[in-house]
Amino acid sequence: MNMERLSNKWMATVASIWIQCSCGSYTFGIYSPILKSSQGYDQSTLETVAVFMDIGSSAGVLAGVLYSAITLSNHSGFCGPWVVLLVGAIQTSWANTVSGVQNFPEYSGTIVGIMKGCNGISGAILIQVYDTFYKSEPSTFILMLALLPTFVSLMLMLLVRIYKANTSDDKKHLNGFSAIALIIAGYLMIMIILENIFSLPSWARNFTFILLLILLASPLGIAIKAQKEDSKRFLKTFNLESNDAAKDQAYHELPSGEGEVNAALDEKNLSDEEGMNLLQAVCTVNFWLLFIAMICGMGSTQAVINNLSQIGQSLNYTTVEMNNLVSLWSIWTCLGRVGSGYLSDYLLHTRGWTRPLLMAITLATVIIGHIVIASGFPGNLYVGSILMGICDGSQWSLMPTITSDIFGVRHMGTIYNTFGLGCPIGSYIFSVRVIGYIYDMEAGGEDHSCLGQRSADMRISTSPRGTRNTLLARIYMMERLSNKWMATVASIWIQYSCGSYTFGIYSSLLKSSQGYDQSTLETLAVFRNIGTCAGVLAGVIYSAITLRNYSGFCGPWVVQLAGAIQNFLGYFLTWACVVGLIQRPPVPLMCLFMFLSTHSMTFFNTANTVTGVHNFPEYGGTIVGIMKGCLGISGAIVIQVYDTFYKGDPSKFLLMLALLPTFVPLMLMLLVKIYKANIGDDKKHLNGFSAIVLIIAGYLMLIIMLENIFSLPSWARIFTFILLLILLASPLGLAIKAQKEDSKRFLKTFNLESNDAKDQAYHELPSGEGEVNAPLDEKKLSDEEGMNLLQAMCTVNFWLLFIAMICGMGSTQTVINSLSQMGQSLNYTSVEVNSLVSLWSIWNCLGRVGAGYLSDYLLHTRGWTRPLLMSITLAATIIGHIVIASGFPGTLYVGSILMAICDGSFWTLMPTIALDMFGVRHMGTIFNAIGVACPVGSYIFSVRIIGYIYDKEAGGEDHSCFGTREGALGAGLELGQVAVVISGGGGGDESGVEELEDSISNVGKIGLDLGRWIYLDVGGSSGYAALGVGDGARIVFVTRWIQ
Repeated sequence: MNMERLSNKWMATVASIWIQCSCGSYTFGIYSPILKSSQGYDQSTLETVAVFMDIGSSAGVLAGVLYSAITLSNHSGFCGPWVVLLVGAIQTSWANTVSGVQNFPEYSGTIVGIMKGCNGISGAILIQVYDTFYKSEPSTFILMLALLPTFVSLMLMLLVRIYKANTSDDKKHLNGFSAIALIIAGYLMIMIILENIFSLPSWARNFTFILLLILLASPLGIAIKAQKEDSKRFLKTFNLESNDAAKDQAYHELPSGEGEVNAALDEKNLSDEEGMNLLQAVCTVNFWLLFIAMICGMGSTQAVINNLSQIGQSLNYTTVEMNNLVSLWSIWTCLGRVGSGYLSDYLLHTRGWTRPLLMAITLATVIIGHIVIASGFPGNLYVGSILMGICDGSQWSLMPTITSDIFGVRHMGTIYNTFGLGCPIGSYIFSVRVIGYIYDMEAGGEDHSCLGQRSADMRISTSPRGTRNTLLARIYMMERLSNKWMATVASIWIQYSCGSYTFGIYSSLLKSSQGYDQSTLETLAVFRNIGTCAGVLAGVIYSAITLRNYSGFCGPWVVQLAGAIQNFLGYFLTWACVVGLIQRPPVPLMCLFMFLSTHSMTFFNTANTVTGVHNFPEYGGTIVGIMKGCLGISGAIVIQVYDTFYKGDPSKFLLMLALLPTFVPLMLMLLVKIYKANIGDDKKHLNGFSAIVLIIAGYLMLIIMLENIFSLPSWARIFTFILLLILLASPLGLAIKAQKEDSKRFLKTFNLESNDAKDQAYHELPSGEGEVNAPLDEKKLSDEEGMNLLQAMCTVNFWLLFIAMICGMGSTQTVINSLSQMGQSLNYTSVEVNSLVSLWSIWNCLGRVGAGYLSDYLLHTRGWTRPLLMSITLAATIIGHIVIASGFPGTLYVGSILMAICDGSFWTLMPTIALDMFGVRHMGTIFNAIGVACPVGSYIFSVRIIGYIYDKEAGGEDHSCFGTREGALGAGLELGQVAVVISGGGGGDESGVEELEDSISNVGKIGLDLGRWIYLDVGGSSGYAALGVGDGARIVFVTRWIQ
């Protein structure tokens, strides 16, 4: 075979495959124990060595720059990719991947998968060589790594070149290379299994090694066959094109006769101009999204493979089993690399699905892999390493192809090698600063060893499950994500992560660790409520940013970012105080921490809710209900995470609240945008979102009931948690379906409207005075809609809503903040109290979603205004207080259901009523201003009444209060409730007020114009309650405190 036969892209591919197969990746686990013992390293030092190894394998920027400089300069007579291979003979070769992409530009995913797959499987191949000739001599293995990859690269590097791409049937032969890589991976897996079952004699090892060499040589046959077919096709094409002079001319005469243009040079210039260089790429958002993904994704998988030997040692795996785990990692990463490359090309060419979708699925699977390894069931290390190996390989295959798609192929080597730096950065963070530190802290003895399941759990459980959970939607930020449905899904996921109504979980720990009495604890709860409700600043920022149309830079994401910063600071500092990292702060400072932690929620809530109303203006009640429902149920979701992994440790719950609600918005905030509304069938899909929220609420309620009845084992908790994650991900499918329908409807509408003269932007005036720009008129009208905050505050309706929220929300917030103490006084267990808090979130969610849906339904079908639902909600609140105060068995369960549904209804109805009255333009500012009424009422009822009476009745140094009487005092002061709801009507007379005053003594009232009265009279020594419903007008109801 002469050199001419070797000079083609197929032989270049074979040479690249063989070089990749010799690299020996993922073998650090083989020689890390001898490195640690011979040098006397502790675990952190060993992890540092591993990180520098990762830096060496990932920091290929120099290789990329060198490759671009040599190949683009077209020094074909001397230079080429072989120069890069020569310089980095013992390093993983990036030149093979980029050369492959340039030789097969139409199937970049497949060729990248092949190259990365061969690189991934190279560790298992070299371990087979090691086991055949030098088993149990790690020092010899290091020497082999120094020699074999070097000489293979030197022998084959001149064959790796860039050839002019053609349009032949490349896919068929590339699939053949992929199949061979998978066959070799399967063969190696069989060999590893046999070695675990049997003790193979030397002749059997030699025989299996010869079979492996035959399989490694088989790509040569595919290359020869492919080149023959290309040669035949080239001859046929050449004969056909030789008769067509026009197509083959290199020069084209200009019509003006001014000269000639060299088409070949033009093509070269065009090729040189395609794509971005590194500096241009760094200035884009996509670059940093991918970089963060690599830090969190590759960094954590590298931390696992680098610690695989130590994890196996702590779980009493033998040396052979640990070597097998490392070999299997190489095999599974090969499957992930080849499979993801092939699948990404297949889905792109057949379904039009972009590669970031596969990246999102891969990151989701990484989460599951970490959970499996940390679970501790028998064989978990095998199952977890399979998942993590496949995911690690998929990331290495998808990252270069996404780079090629986004930034072009010209500087692909430089850019994707820069992305590769995210791997060692993440590896350093997770391995050295977290896992290594914990390992050394737990280890005992001079050999720095750490044994036992707890050790393995601690090392693996520190991996960034929440971080990758936040990347799921963020990576998939292509054109398909730029629509209102994906914005809705992102908003839903952010709302799910907020963790509202969870103060009851850690309030007891806060009280005991800081030595607070009940009044002080209630004061903290009030500041927490102030933070939850004082969202005026969030509304002002949202209005300022979105209305000025800073679409090039600003948007709702600015509000989300501000919220994420506040959330982290507030909860992290609170956690630091509880665990003793910070000396016990004064009460005002702790109040500030409480304020910051929940004030962030107003930023998330404002950005998501108001953006949803902008995107679905016809169904404001439904979308507000969905957003508020997700926020309400978020507490139960976060508690499920807590119960699954950290049950019984409230301090970790605080730390989780500092991390999870921070990173989820950071990863998803760029998806939340305002889109131009259309008249599609939005209601159907919005109802689907509502149904999903209610299904999740029902599922959580079922889980809570099961946890109260049975003691679920760890595997059952993990299984139910995985089902919960699937339910939480389900809105994505609904969004994809909705967007497809919208796209079809848009195309039909566009075809119809393109022939309609009504679509002209300018209309001639009858007087002939000029033209009016319709879009400008529409913009002006939009800007004039609605009142600002100052204008709204000058109306009676604003203050009526404000007073209603003081009495309604204030009293329900008092109940939830005192739920833990009420349960304690009534001898409820800790599990039952946690269940009550979780159930509160669920019923609250039902109230939020149900009120939003019902208000829209009644408005569109019956013409009933939303204030009627508000009046019914306030009436139900009275009943809830009476039930809690009664003290019969199970009173806290029944009363909390009523109160939670009412509380959720308030949070949905108040913004939608504000929207109906004051418009959408400053909706965020106005409904957040009205929301300030909640902490005002909470302070009055919690601190000045319930907290005072609780501390007065409590006995002992721990400021605790027990008994039914004290429970009734803590829950059932019937709040002297005066609630007002507005509907826009008026009229009536004062006779109703006088009649009410005659029938009830010792009550407070607000005099209003009233129509017809309907009485709800509760008399006797226990107190009074009355409800007045104005006929199409205003509503009053009054209750007296039950003492």
